[in-house]
Amino acid sequence: MSDSVAIGPDERALRDHLRSARFQAGVDVGRWRLISIAWPYALIAVSAAPREDAPGEFVLRFELSGYPADAPTGCPWDLDQDDVLRVGQRPKGSRVGHIFRADWEGGRALYAPWDRLALAHGGWADKYPTYAWNARRDLTFYLTNVHDALDNDDYLGI
Repeated sequence: MSDSVAIGPDERALRDHLRSARFQAGVDVGRWRLISIAWPYALIAVSAAPREDAPGEFVLRFELSGYPADAPTGCPWDLDQDDVLRVGQRPKGSRVGHIFRADWEGGRALYAPWDRLALAHGGWADKYPTYAWNARRDLTFYLTNVHDALDNDDYLGI
């Protein structure tokens, strides 16, 4: 990006977080990788535990306007189709299946207290303060929670 192009504070915060040691440590050990940024969207792949006939990673298309004061919202994404990930291609399992459910918000967000759309439905921050997004969090917090779900024994594949 050219230095002459002005970027807003939300995009600047994201780019700073992507350069942080915490984010880069996840990249270095293969937990996630940045695919692209087309503000206010970013595509990031999160690795998953090996399962038969399942992909090694899942892509999230993040909408990041207002970041980090506003939580990101991550949409499970199909890179080949450039669209929301179909139901039959989503992770299965008790916990991860609940997070990646397609029957909520048309499947366009994760059902978790760190996601903007879920958080807006109320009660999450009080009920799950350890997992709820707040302005002191960064994208690594979100990605760590997703990776933990995809790297759990509960994850069954697709």
